[in-house]
Amino acid sequence: MNRVFACALLCLAPVAAVAEVTCAELQAAFRVPPPAASLSLSLPGGLGKCSRAELDMFEINGTALAEAQPVTDLAEVHGTWLGDRVLSYLLGITVPGQEVIVIEPGEVPDSLNIRQYWMKSVSPPGNAPLWSEDGDYLGLVAEAKVERDRNGRLADTRYGEGVRYSGMMVEFERSHDLLVKSDLNHFEMPFALRLLGDVLVLDGERRLQPSRETREYARSYTRIAPEAAELALATVAVLELSQTQNFDCLAHQITEGEGPFIDALAPRSLAEFAAFAEGQIRRNVQRTALTSAMRAAEDDTELASIQAELMALLEVMQASMSDPETREFVKRLITLSGTFCPDFF
Repeated sequence: MNRVFACALLCLAPVAAVAEVTCAELQAAFRVPPPAASLSLSLPGGLGKCSRAELDMFEINGTALAEAQPVTDLAEVHGTWLGDRVLSYLLGITVPGQEVIVIEPGEVPDSLNIRQYWMKSVSPPGNAPLWSEDGDYLGLVAEAKVERDRNGRLADTRYGEGVRYSGMMVEFERSHDLLVKSDLNHFEMPFALRLLGDVLVLDGERRLQPSRETREYARSYTRIAPEAAELALATVAVLELSQTQNFDCLAHQITEGEGPFIDALAPRSLAEFAAFAEGQIRRNVQRTALTSAMRAAEDDTELASIQAELMALLEVMQASMSDPETREFVKRLITLSGTFCPDFF
């Protein structure tokens, strides 16, 4: 949703001062457990006055890292997993972006198909759109077809053909884009998966350049509902919210079906809001495509045809917000949006 649309809905009253967010509130919002008692003796400071050990849990789930057990039945990891690595953007060191992996059964026994996404609410100029004209998120980074190898680890057994990279630019600066892609490069080397409840641990290896020596590393993920990540990002986009503050937190609320965001939707359902958000995104993608097509039109006839199509779309967009109940619903969501997740800025 563009800024003009949001501003047309309402002029917000001045916002009252926000109470300081505690570390416990941040942990609850991001579903980050406290560290083991023996590890939580660091002095507090920084984000939510979390201790160093508490902050480390926003980088990787240390409890799962220590206690997760090897996966024997690969069906246990089928599903959608949200990366736990959020500390750098919460601290303002990097811009927001978060990994999601979707794991499905492979074509042969003891194999998996994995799709890896980088969840981002804005895209670099000139990049392919982040959303399709059907309202689907397109931020795919890689696809991997892996099988258990003789050592029990998961690996590309197709001599490099099992991993495909999308080639899309996921960050605005090329140096940052390459750094993120290097950090997401989990499937080039064999890796193992371990589970602790709804937390998945990936134990991987990567090559150090230029020596090509290997280094072990680990990542942790939390299980979410299949639609949660895409709908959380759509909510951020449509209501023009901070991705840093809201994306991870909303994904968990959508998964669990409860929380301040879910409460704010009442009496409407999450499914109704999802349909509304998808429609807004779909029409905005179509409008952007038509605007680009107008600039590339080669003659007056083609330009007039595109202009007519654009005007028809704008009429549909206006009609979608002409219903007083819909306008009041969106106005209420925008008004309450500051309460969906802790404001730690």
